[in-house]
Amino acid sequence: MATYKVTLKADLKHGAFYWVSTVDADSEAEAMIAAENLFMAEMENASDWNFSDSDIEIL
Repeated sequence: MATYKVTLKADLKHGAFYWVSTVDADSEAEAMIAAENLFMAEMENASDWNFSDSDIEIL
């Protein structure tokens, strides 16, 4: 078993959302599934989220 840092990106209607998590898994495929499962668990509490970082650029 290894520890993986997994970054998932979802392209949404009004922007993009990145989810970065660290998981223990036996393969990259299992790491992806574990990260997706962690994201889905967090979605249940999305109303409790607070953004802790931002980057703003003028275009």
